[in-house]
This record gives sequence, C-alpha cells and structure tokens, in this order.
Amino acid sequence: MNTQTTILLIGLLLILISIFSSYRKTQKNKNLQTLNPNELIPGPIVHEQLTNEQIEKIKKIQSTFSDVYPISLEDSITNFKRDRNPDNEIRIWFNMMQAYEKFLSKNLEITLEKKSEVFKLILSRSMMDENKVRSQTECKILTENEMNEIFEYYTFESKPIITAKE
Repeated sequence: MNTQTTILLIGLLLILISIFSSYRKTQKNKNLQTLNPNELIPGPIVHEQLTNEQIEKIKKIQSTFSDVYPISLEDSITNFKRDRNPDNEIRIWFNMMQAYEKFLSKNLEITLEKKSEVFKLILSRSMMDENKVRSQTECKILTENEMNEIFEYYTFESKPIITAKE
C-alpha cells in the first residue's frame, strides 16, 4: 500500500469516527427533556421526625447558606425529611458548609456575588467529580487558584444525581 492510499484510509477512518461520535451524541440527547422547575413535585416525606442532633446541624447549614441559598429553616428541615438517608445528606451538606466557611474565612472582604459562585461550585462538586465540574462550570469571579482551593476543602466523593427512572 502506498503513502497516498494510507493517508486516504486514515482520513476516511477519521471521518467515520467523527460521524459515529456525532451520531452517538445525537442519540444521547434525544432522551434529554427540558423541565420547568416550577412543575417539579417534591418527593414524599420519608421521615416524620428528625433527631435533635439532625435539626441542630440543619439549622447551622441553613444559617450558613442563607444569603446564597435563601430557603427557610422549615423548608430545609422538610427537604431533609424527604431524603431516604437524611444522615448521609446532612453529612454532604455539612461538608459543603465546612468548605464554604473555610474559603470565606480566608477571604474576609467577599461580595455576595462571589459567595454565590463559591456556593454553586461546591454544590456542583457535591454532585459531580471535580473534572466534570471544571468542564461544565464557568466561573466569572473565582480564579483558577481559588477554584483549586475550594476543591481542596471539599473532601467528600460526589453524590450522583438520581433521576426519576432510578
């Protein structure tokens, strides 16, 4: 086989790989649906009561994030009651809170806009691995070094998002 034929075959192979890759992405995207968040129905209450220790931790979590995640304490408690494993969910949010507080403690003059970006980054990290967060998150305020610092502070493995089918 001569060089020209080899180059032609490699080019053809690359075109076929590209077409196949595009086809696979198209097939994956066919299953995606856009949902209106206002039409989502919260899951049922799984735990009628939470322990005093759980409530105290939820109070601290809610208080810490109140300026960037304005949800009432009652709603926060209700949301944790909906979790199958509230202790695990509280651990995740507590770790998020600790990472958030640690970053803020080193950045005393921080705007609400920057706090919001820190929260969104940590929240995303709680659901995805670091590489995926980096590829899907565009930070307008946080620097690369600050993002690295925040990722160092969040020590839990990501918790995959559970879809309705699961």
